[in-house]
Amino acid sequence: MSKNRVEVVIGGNILALKGNESEEHMQRVARVINEKLAQIQATYDKTHVGQSKINTLLTLNLADECVKRQETLDASITSLEEIKIENEKLKEQVKQLSLQLAQTKEQLAIATHQGRIEHGNRGR
Repeated sequence: MSKNRVEVVIGGNILALKGNESEEHMQRVARVINEKLAQIQATYDKTHVGQSKINTLLTLNLADECVKRQETLDASITSLEEIKIENEKLKEQVKQLSLQLAQTKEQLAIATHQGRIEHGNRGR
């Protein structure tokens, strides 16, 4: 796969990014960073907080979101696995009930057929 070269603006700085992702993806990533950066800068007075601390807070915020999403994903995967197991159990129950139903129908057909024979023999 060829590498894409894209220029993005992050925190007022133009950066040249190179990667396998599409330009749209890389621009979206830059937008997310800029939005988080704006939130942090709105929270802290720039005169009292240096760029290094702002970058650290930005990294912490993004890592926090990442960890939370991974935890949500892990919980969803666990839930999906449990649902798959339950689904297999239910499929087995359906299979057993279908077999029982077929056997019951067969027994009913035999009983009905025998009843007709007995009923037919009585009239003679």
